[in-house]
Amino acid sequence: MAKTIITSGPEDPEAKAARVAKARAERKARQNMRNLIWSLLASLGVVALLVIVVVRPDTNLVQEIDWQEIAAQSADQLPGEPVSPRLSELWTSNRAEVTKEPGADITWSIGLLGPEDSYVFVDQGFGANDAWVALRVEQSRSTGDVLLGYAPNQVQWTEYDRQDVDSGGLNAYVVVLEQEGSIVVVGGTNARGVTEVANEVSWQLAESNPQ
Repeated sequence: MAKTIITSGPEDPEAKAARVAKARAERKARQNMRNLIWSLLASLGVVALLVIVVVRPDTNLVQEIDWQEIAAQSADQLPGEPVSPRLSELWTSNRAEVTKEPGADITWSIGLLGPEDSYVFVDQGFGANDAWVALRVEQSRSTGDVLLGYAPNQVQWTEYDRQDVDSGGLNAYVVVLEQEGSIVVVGGTNARGVTEVANEVSWQLAESNPQ
């Protein structure tokens, strides 16, 4: 018995256009889905990298400097003994250097990072003048005198309390000590940190120059 073969008639233009459009839409949808998946995977990879590199608890992005060792190494470059405060382990240094700048023959500087996000600088200007000091106190007037150090060998410093006008600034609180041969300036973001460092500087100077 002969088989009957049924064939469809020619596809009309509207049906063909609909079929092509549907196929294109399906391909586009699959492509969008693949792109979305790759984007999510890439984003997760970036997050994982940031967690590994940035949030590691043992990562220290600030290079710590042994300011006391550098002070000892720099002593030969200076006309007098450089101040080098002895501080607790809560303090680190990001800068310790000898520089030449206007208003002083030569300057010994330390940058210190302490508790409660304190920043304190210690500048010792050998042959320094008033203009050198004025730069460090932002041309401000003195707010009085303050005794720093430990009894019975306390030292009187000139105070420049600028916390009301420059709260948290690098020169918000500054104390200045003029001595023979050099001027020592201790300043920073808050009075507590500056006072702690200046107490140790006063103790060192009292030991070096007993009355």
